[in-house]
Amino acid sequence: MTLCEVRTIEDITIVVMPPQIDHVAAMTLDHELQGLVDEKPIGLLLDFSHTKYISSSGLRIVLKTAKAVKTGGGRFGVFSITPFVAHILEMSGFSRIFSIYDTEADAIRGVLK
Repeated sequence: MTLCEVRTIEDITIVVMPPQIDHVAAMTLDHELQGLVDEKPIGLLLDFSHTKYISSSGLRIVLKTAKAVKTGGGRFGVFSITPFVAHILEMSGFSRIFSIYDTEADAIRGVLK
């Protein structure tokens, strides 16, 4: 069973993140995201519009994915983050590490620049 819905728009992979990303979900998420990174997309965007909780394990997977995409020459970003996720990203300092966009359209424009 997959955790994420994945679609492609203008050669950019968009991943709709699950509502809860705890330690157990993070292991599955790691596998799913690594498969997408291996495809070397122009851009990989994570949609957090449905995510109400993310654990430290989930944050680690997001950071790992961002680094892997950038190492592969792609662009990475997140968008539509919920208040809880925004708070966690800010507290962890991750909000300074990768691009955060308000909407999907903003994220696509940002990645295509």
